[in-house]
Amino acid sequence: MLGTRRFTRREALGLAVVTGATLLAGCSSQNGSDSSTATSVAIGDDALSILVKGYDWGPGVPAILVSLSKEASSVEVKDAKITTARVERTLSDVFLCDESGEKVDGPASCIAFALETTNAVSGSPFRYDTTTLHNLWAPSYQVELSCDDLTIDGVSTSLDLSADCIDRRVCPETALFSNRSSFSGTYHNDLLDQDDQLTLQTAAYEPSQLKGSGRAPLVVWLNGQGEGGTDVDIELLGNKVVALAEDRIQSHFDGDGTSGAFVLAVQTPTYWMDEGDGTNGNGSDVSRYTKILMDAVDAYVTSNPSVDADRIYLGGCSNGGYMTMNMLVTYPDYWAAAYPVCQAYSYWEYERDADGATGRSSVPTDKVWFTDEKVEKLKDIPIWMALSIDDPVVNPLRYGLPDYRALVQAGAQNSWLSVFESVKGSDDPTATYIGHFS
Repeated sequence: MLGTRRFTRREALGLAVVTGATLLAGCSSQNGSDSSTATSVAIGDDALSILVKGYDWGPGVPAILVSLSKEASSVEVKDAKITTARVERTLSDVFLCDESGEKVDGPASCIAFALETTNAVSGSPFRYDTTTLHNLWAPSYQVELSCDDLTIDGVSTSLDLSADCIDRRVCPETALFSNRSSFSGTYHNDLLDQDDQLTLQTAAYEPSQLKGSGRAPLVVWLNGQGEGGTDVDIELLGNKVVALAEDRIQSHFDGDGTSGAFVLAVQTPTYWMDEGDGTNGNGSDVSRYTKILMDAVDAYVTSNPSVDADRIYLGGCSNGGYMTMNMLVTYPDYWAAAYPVCQAYSYWEYERDADGATGRSSVPTDKVWFTDEKVEKLKDIPIWMALSIDDPVVNPLRYGLPDYRALVQAGAQNSWLSVFESVKGSDDPTATYIGHFS
């Protein structure tokens, strides 16, 4: 399985090996006068790697990294041509960097070729599998870098590099979610009336200052449809879950003598809306992963005494939004608050197939699924929903809006709904996304 991990300096950014890198000093002439003769620096294709970052639209490649055989103190470039995945990119900067691609002022053994990265030209290393409806790492990711005039510590050289870098990726953001694990168990499948062996993948961000506190909150994130599978990095990058570890979000969790929050991302192998047959349902039944998800979260809380069990916040988008609502209905006393985004928990039931599943039906009935009994369980839980009215995937008129109306009509005092006309972000101010990107 392909994965993103933190590389050591010796591994030189993703298995990079520099072949024949040499800097030859000048020599004295026969008449005793000094003259300097610089030869080119030989850098092989294996020196290439890619920096991967999460954006509003998903992952992108904002820089190409070139490793050196030894540290350099300065680098200059006059021109360079770069393509990633056969798309020509615009160079925005060149600088010395550390093994994570961060710019450094002092000597370093890596050069970053920073690239303009937008929604339209992001260099995404993901590919969408139309069979599984999941995002995957691309099977290959070709990088080409040519430069006629690159100067390293005053020595001029030229580059003409080409390599498949899909296995040579560096992602400091996902590396922050360093506690990687999985949770398995045997659970009864009510739809098929059989026992299933299920496994969920998890990744946790655990701020060091919270260890041992016993008073820190836990934020749980559940992936959308496209981020299911068995590689949790897909979840972390596909929905920009990595943002939950950023200071601008962590700073909101300040209380009871602590600052920050633990973040637990949980990934389903199929879909949270899978009722038991492996397909994506319509949000009007109980997920086959309901019990195992509760067990997985509770196992993490039990194993981490730094978590305050009274401050566990649950959320997710689309499929994950459905699962958030489903977990609130099933275990209403466990969660301190919830934040479902473009949630797909249906207000009405849907027509069913002969086997009892709704996965292949998109026809709602007039029977209410979000019943008064369920509403009563949720109306006293702090909930903040968000959706865009132009969502073409999860129709707000069938899901978020009637669900929220039912809560308000039941007397909910701490239920909130943010409705947007369209979706914009901060990573590319010129972009307007489809409504489901809320």
